[in-house]
Amino acid sequence: MNSFRSSWDRRRFLLAAGLASTVGVLRPSNLYAAYLADRHGESYRALGVRPLINAGGTYTTLTGSVISPEVRDAMAEASRYFVPLIDLQLAVGERIAKIAGVEAAMVTCGATSSIALATAACVTQGDPEKIQRIPDTTGMKNEVIMVKSHRMGFDHAARSIGTKIIEVETPEELEKAINEKTAMLLFVHIFESRGKINRNHFIAAGKRHNVPVFNDAAAELPPATNLSAIVGEGFDLVGFSGGKGLRGPQASGILLGRKDLIDAAHKNNNPFSDTIGRAMKVGKEEIMGLLKAVEIYHQRDHDADQKQWRGFMERIAKMVGDVPSIQSEVYIPGPGGHPVPYLRVKWDQRKVGLTYSECSEALQEGEPRVDLNTSDNGLELASYNLFPGEERIVGMRLREVLLAAAKKA
Repeated sequence: MNSFRSSWDRRRFLLAAGLASTVGVLRPSNLYAAYLADRHGESYRALGVRPLINAGGTYTTLTGSVISPEVRDAMAEASRYFVPLIDLQLAVGERIAKIAGVEAAMVTCGATSSIALATAACVTQGDPEKIQRIPDTTGMKNEVIMVKSHRMGFDHAARSIGTKIIEVETPEELEKAINEKTAMLLFVHIFESRGKINRNHFIAAGKRHNVPVFNDAAAELPPATNLSAIVGEGFDLVGFSGGKGLRGPQASGILLGRKDLIDAAHKNNNPFSDTIGRAMKVGKEEIMGLLKAVEIYHQRDHDADQKQWRGFMERIAKMVGDVPSIQSEVYIPGPGGHPVPYLRVKWDQRKVGLTYSECSEALQEGEPRVDLNTSDNGLELASYNLFPGEERIVGMRLREVLLAAAKKA
């Protein structure tokens, strides 16, 4: 056993077994699953990096999601052969577009890459001279309009093309801001509830002035209908992450929309040299892996997913339900949140003798490591990155931390 590894030793395993016999909620098979959770990810542990159970979400900092076995197999198969990369991009884009029911599509190296390539497409319109010159946009349309409350770190991708972000706060300001320098309107789907400008305002303004409208929908799967519905609403380009809800390769994304703009984005992309996208390489393995992920996502039973995820949250809530002062609620976030079951757990922090942040730290520092979200309203657990059995491990760890704190209070 590696010296750096904080392991579930025999003594702790037996203590956990004693806890289970006391509370009567954990079967031996679940304890064994918890014990085994400390034994996975050996290649990471050998580097001193501990794997985790992800009850936080599909954040890039937590490495997004875990690819399915079918995606893993598709990537392994792709890795065995040479293929003309441009031909592959075009063929896979055509296949994804057909599945999604849109004009055109292309694979990118992530949702942020989709923002950059969408912006490059709108600035250059596929003109070879402009493609070679950006981010020097002298004499080009080089302004991108955003709702002020939609500004976020990822809009750096649009600025990297050589554009200037113009902020607006009302539909009237949006109308006045559009001029001969406007290359693109950039809308952030998850932030629609912020501010006074909704998606219909953006779409309508873009149509009136013949300016392309891009929707950053990186994490907007589920619902599965978004794969086609957002383009169907009238957005000219839409970008999704491949490594979140789709469970494709982490270094992948999709850009969907108008064929002329997808063609222009493709010309700005890898493997063409002297382009802004040359540094955004997406290989044959990611391309084929993402195609498989889209095919699987299109066919899967999403209602069954929701039912399973809700079950995960309800089981965790039950396992901690008799801890003093505990309150729990399974909920689906409103506008701006992911439409999947979450669990909120809160308690009297003075009575239990434990703050929400202290509880989160204890879950991260213990074995197996558990990551989740905290807010002023309590702990917030996401369901959709858990695998069957992990919800019981999370419930056991959470119960363990809470009871230990309550005993000391």
